[in-house]
Amino acid sequence: MAESVPSSESTGDRAKAVSDLFREHNRTLVRFLQSKLQNEQEAREIAQEAYVRLLELGRTGAVGFLRAYLFRIASNLAVDRLRSRSVHQRLDGLLLEPVEDLVDGAAVEKSVAAADEMKVLWASLDELPEHHRKAFVMSRLQGLSTPQIAVRLGKSDRMIRRYIVRALIYCRYRIEGLAPDKATARMDMEDMDQ
Repeated sequence: MAESVPSSESTGDRAKAVSDLFREHNRTLVRFLQSKLQNEQEAREIAQEAYVRLLELGRTGAVGFLRAYLFRIASNLAVDRLRSRSVHQRLDGLLLEPVEDLVDGAAVEKSVAAADEMKVLWASLDELPEHHRKAFVMSRLQGLSTPQIAVRLGKSDRMIRRYIVRALIYCRYRIEGLAPDKATARMDMEDMDQ
């Protein structure tokens, strides 16, 4: 179904009807919008936009309909403006908020500490004797049982347990900040005490 193009006569009628509405109701419309927006300049802008949209209508209809429609258009535009203003204010508030307030310092410190500990753990594993490292990796990272590890490494179950315990102790000392030689010496001292 083809849309009919309005004739210049109907366009003229529409413009006259909107012009009459403007003369009779503009002051009321602006006050209505100002009460919603709390800003006279924005109220005038919205009123103008409402008149423009009213002029774009295909049919003019009765003046009473146009007045109601004008206020409905203006009200919808005001609501849109208020929503937009609210979003902008929230965004501006976030942009002005110090970065420190947005970031949980304790969480960042924990993340950094955890990353540092992981680096030390990986370095510690590289510092361990080969059988200790393999037993630890198979146990803690691959989830194998000590009997399974014993079979793979050709060692006794008891020896595998000892490797894993020594690897755990060594890694704990290193994460606590001991140098490799001091961590080894302290671990050896504990072995002698047992």
